[in-house]
Amino acid sequence: MTQAQQQQYRALAQCDSSRRAHNDTVNSNLSMYDSVHRSMSQKVKNSYRMIEKLQKRAQSLEASIASSKNSMAMLEKALRAKDAPLQLCTWRLEQREKRPLREQVRDNVEIALEEEKATLMEAQRRLVEGMKKTKGMLDALEEALHDVRQDIEHKMQALSVDEMCLRSTERSMHAVVERTPPPSSHRSTPRSPGSSRSARHQVALAETSRNEVNRQQEAERLNRSALAREEAAKALREESAKLASRCDHAAHDAQDKTEKRMQERVHENQTMRRRLEGELRETMDKIEHTKATMSQTRHHMKALEEPMDLTATCSSWRKQRVNKEHINDPVSTALHEHRMTVLSAHQDLLSQHQNEKTNLKELNERRERLKEDLRDKTASLHIDLNCLTHEAIQLNGKNWAGVSKQKLARSMKVDRGFIPGAVPVSAAIASIGAAGLWQMRRLIAEVEAE
Repeated sequence: MTQAQQQQYRALAQCDSSRRAHNDTVNSNLSMYDSVHRSMSQKVKNSYRMIEKLQKRAQSLEASIASSKNSMAMLEKALRAKDAPLQLCTWRLEQREKRPLREQVRDNVEIALEEEKATLMEAQRRLVEGMKKTKGMLDALEEALHDVRQDIEHKMQALSVDEMCLRSTERSMHAVVERTPPPSSHRSTPRSPGSSRSARHQVALAETSRNEVNRQQEAERLNRSALAREEAAKALREESAKLASRCDHAAHDAQDKTEKRMQERVHENQTMRRRLEGELRETMDKIEHTKATMSQTRHHMKALEEPMDLTATCSSWRKQRVNKEHINDPVSTALHEHRMTVLSAHQDLLSQHQNEKTNLKELNERRERLKEDLRDKTASLHIDLNCLTHEAIQLNGKNWAGVSKQKLARSMKVDRGFIPGAVPVSAAIASIGAAGLWQMRRLIAEVEAE
């Protein structure tokens, strides 16, 4: 009987021990469920936070890429805008090479045109460099966007797995609680699972925590790297805008300088032409005066024929006198003196006539030189007016040196005989084409009508 009681005590003690083991198992299991649930919930929250941040960065990158593309389009437009002025500048240089030989001097207009051409070519070179930089920055932004999108995709895939695991953990925990509810005596104060964890588990937990921190730091590094590229792209866009503005201002300043030098050259040419025209008028007046003087000289030489004939006739008649009366008397002396005076006068008039012929020849030669110089000045003036009248335009998507109505009106006030492209005609027609020639004729008719 004693043994039976002892056996009963042992069985009761075993039951109490088993009950405590059951309670410890339930509490430990629920604690681990709670630990897993908290870890997964935190993981999901972290993933949502990182994905949201990366998505904002992706949107910002897309906006930056769009802005950089607009900057590229702006640079391309600025580059194309230099084609027409450059073609006009080159055309003007080619036109001025057709000036008469004596007018082909390196004047301020040619220097200004060469400087304008160099300025436009330098602007194009700098714009091309800016486009290359912008293209490289676009590639870098596209690469950053690709990396961010790829990281978002990976995190979205991991998030979906973690959410699935979280939902499964919650269902499993609820099922366990329903099947094995925690003891009432331990619900309020569950045992901490950390007391039963081994040192190896603590090491593993610390390592996994570092992995999660590294994961978040890697996402932050990617975000900051993309942000740095966006800031660099913004700075490059601002620099490109300033570059395009500086190039435009430089091109306009060079063009204005060329226009000013051409106006000064036209004014100088006009002054020279007026001087030549005045000199030519004076020369023509001197030629007419010399011709009149020559006519008078010939008239006086003709008038000397009468006294010459008279003295010769009288001398011949007086030779018929008888020997006694054939003496050198005062009449003979007077006739001889008269004849010598007339001969001297004739020789003097003949010498004057020869000098007048020489002067007339020189005056005629000088007149021809003046005419030739005036023709060259006029041809040079028309070429400069032709260059000044044309401006850079676009016709049917192509760059042309077109005629400006306002500039044509001003040029025709300078010289009514000026016709755009008339010097030389073949080169002008070849350069402007049939449509441009028709437009030029229409503009001339409108200006003449006004």
